[in-house]
Formats: sequence, C-alpha cells, structure tokens
Amino acid sequence: MIDGIDVAMMAHVLKHGFTEISDRALEEPAIDTLFLRSLEGLATIDPQIGVGVNDGALQFTYTDVPLPPVPMPTRGDADAWIKTTLTTVLTLRQVSAPMKMATSETIYRAVFPPALKTLDPYSRYAGRDEAIRSRLIRDGIIGLGVRVVTAKDGVSIQSIVKNGPAERAGLKLDDVITHVDGIALVNRSIDDARQYLEGKADTVVQLTVRRAEAADPFSLAVRRDLVIPDTVIARTIDGVLEIRIRSFNQRTAQGVEKAVLAAREAGPVKGIVLDLRSDPGGLLDQAVDLADLFLDSGTIIALRGRHPGSQQFYAAHDGDIARGIPMTVVIDGRAASASEIVAVALQDNQRAAVVGTVSLGKGSVQTVIRLPNQGEIVLTWSRAYTPRGAGLHGLGVLPDVCLSGQAATLTETVGRIFNGGSLPAELLNGWRSPPSEADELETLRAACPPEAHPDRAIDIEVARRLVQDPALLAQALQGSARQLAEKPQ
Repeated sequence: MIDGIDVAMMAHVLKHGFTEISDRALEEPAIDTLFLRSLEGLATIDPQIGVGVNDGALQFTYTDVPLPPVPMPTRGDADAWIKTTLTTVLTLRQVSAPMKMATSETIYRAVFPPALKTLDPYSRYAGRDEAIRSRLIRDGIIGLGVRVVTAKDGVSIQSIVKNGPAERAGLKLDDVITHVDGIALVNRSIDDARQYLEGKADTVVQLTVRRAEAADPFSLAVRRDLVIPDTVIARTIDGVLEIRIRSFNQRTAQGVEKAVLAAREAGPVKGIVLDLRSDPGGLLDQAVDLADLFLDSGTIIALRGRHPGSQQFYAAHDGDIARGIPMTVVIDGRAASASEIVAVALQDNQRAAVVGTVSLGKGSVQTVIRLPNQGEIVLTWSRAYTPRGAGLHGLGVLPDVCLSGQAATLTETVGRIFNGGSLPAELLNGWRSPPSEADELETLRAACPPEAHPDRAIDIEVARRLVQDPALLAQALQGSARQLAEKPQ
C-alpha cells in the first residue's frame, strides 16, 4: 500500500486490461494512444488536472501550473506506460484533494473508459458492482434473488426474481431485512449487505424480517441457489403462441424451448410469434441456440475479427422443435445484437417472416474480460455476417412487412401486403449487398425507418394474422425469397 493505494493490485488490473485490449480488439489499437487517453481521463476525477505532450515528454499541470515533466515511455511499451500511470496517480494525489480521496475503483472508472472510447461505441468498462449486476443478468449469481436498497433499520426488498430462493421462501416486496445470521444491517452499506446475503450455493442463511402488516419481526431461513432472471414470457391466445424475449441470458433458449413444448402439449398450435422488440441482446450462444431450435439446416451467423478466437461460424442442426409451424418475428428500432441475429437467421433461411421496423444495426460482438478487481471490460472483437453474407453492423434487419410510421389498421396492412406492398427489388438487392459508406447505409435504412414500438398492438396483430393465413404469409415472404434466390456478387 502506498498512500492508500494497493499499487501492486492496480498494476495487475491495468496490465491485464490493457493487454487484453491490445490482443483482442477488432482493430489493432495504438498502445501509446490508449494510455495517453487513459491519463487524460484523470480529469474526470479532478477537472483541474491537465495532460499533454511537450518536447517528447508528458507534461501534467494542476490548476494550470506545470508539474515536473515525465519522460515519454518507449513507443508501444505497455509495461512502461503502466509504470508511468501509477507514478502519475501517486504524484497527483499529493497535489489534488479529489485524487487523494479517489479509491482504486474511482481511478479505474477514470482511465479505462476514455481508452475504450477510442475503439468503438460499444466497448466499455464496468466496475465491480456494475459487473456483478451484469453477470446476474447474463449468467445468474449465487444468492437469494432479491434487489435491495437501504432502509431505516436494514435493507428493503425492491424486486424478487420469479421462482428464486427468496420467493420460494415467502419473502415479499417491501420486506425489510434487518439481520443476516444475527448480524445487524442497520447503517451498513449496500455492498456490505449484498456480501452477507450472497454466499456459497446450497447454504442456508437466517434472515430477520420486518413486514408492514406483521406486528413483530420474524425469522426466515432461505437456501442460497443460482439465480437467473426470467427473460422469456409466453402466452397462447386462440392457438397462436406469443413468446416475448426481453434479453438473452444463459437460460433464454431453454425458456423458449419449454414454452413451445408446453404449448404443443396443451393443444394444437397454429402459429408462433417471436416478439423481440426493444430486446438489447445478450449472450451470443443463446441467440444461436434459439435460432437453431426452429431450423433444420442452414447458416445461422458468421463472425469475423482480428483475434483467432473471434473467427466463428454457426450452422443449424437437424430438428425444428416447432415442426414447421408458421412463424413471424417482430422487431423494432431498439432490437439489437443477439435479437437481430435470431431475426435474420430465421428470415434468411425462410423460416419466419419479420414484421416491424428496421432494427438497431448493432452487428458487432463483444467478448467479456474479467479483471482482477472483479470488474470487467466488454470489448468489441468481431463483426456479424448474415446467412446471405451481408454485414449486420450499421445496417440492421429489414422486415418483410414494414410498420414504420403512423399505425395503420390491421385491414389496411393486410390489404397492402396482398396488393404487393413489399419493398422494391432494387432496395432488397442493396440490402443483400450493402454499401460500406455510412450515409448510404442510412439511405437504405430510411426505407423502413427504425422506431421504438415496444408495446404497439398493431405489430403483434399483423404478426398473428400472418401465421394464421398461409396465403398472406407467402405473400409477405416474397421479398425474402427474392433476396435468397440471387447469386451473391
């Protein structure tokens, strides 16, 4: 420890983080630029800090007063840059009160984001707490399945994971947990409370709970377990199974499979509507597995990047869980990444018609790098290419039935489809072999502008009507058939 900073741990975190960025980023970054931008980020802790380069040396200032110049590290030498960063942090702690007060985590939040910003908009740093929450959404976490906030004499439950340990044990929203295994939570931080609530799987924790309608506090034993939030909501109306997916975590494909099997066991299923509107995506393997559920063959997605591990190709395996039941996929302008991969895989393989607006166009894939401080770097390392070979990034998925703009009635929309209201062939050709210029991509996207329709009723009504009317579905799929029938240039 030097001046309140665990210098060895900070060096370890910086070394691990910047080495992984250098090795895995989609485009090879300039090490010197990464570190220079990261040093500039210290101004987010104290705006009076300045950094520049003067006569081949790093020149730091504080309140516009120059500090002793620092020799510029050898070009491309990450170890030298890390040593310079640590020395700079310790030096600034002697002159800057905000830097003196800054924790290691505060410093990581200052230096990593500006470096990652030089790469692309989607690479980012998450500190320990944020990373834990992200891992909960993606992979689950050992605990009780509750979200808590500080209360007067403990922590108050603000949300409960469905079928999680807390719900099974009888905990309710707004219950206040005052003690964990006899340890009082009053005046403790949320971080401390979470550490007491979390623990090893299959261990029992004894809670003291205060409930508004109960006269006295009571004890409750809860067994810790792996908690994975539900991302799949399914319902069957008039023989049409509607499946809403809010994000992709490690049980999403399994949840969809269960929903389809349960619906088929309950009675005949006329059609399936997969609702991906405003789904931000998530785990790539879950998108692949979900698309594979409904495909007998064909390409799902291909990934290309600089790192050997980013070169990936995914093909469907034999076996359509829905046995050819008509399908539609509903997307909007906020459907991104994993949801776009599912939509275009089913569209390009002619398994489903896509309804809605052009999707977000986030066709990049990130790898998650766990850091020694339990934070993480989410780093873009590959681009996604559709079964027909088009890049998703910046373009997105073009629906077969465009519902952008003012909502039409179901009758009007159906009439438009039957009257050949699909998009022009030249536009479809452009979508199959998109240009590289951003403004030209935007011209293509403007044909069915991306809009947020998270709950608009007409989108689902059209999707339901398509799966119940074979002739209408065939008419809607004509655009996709033309795209797939053409030989790539």
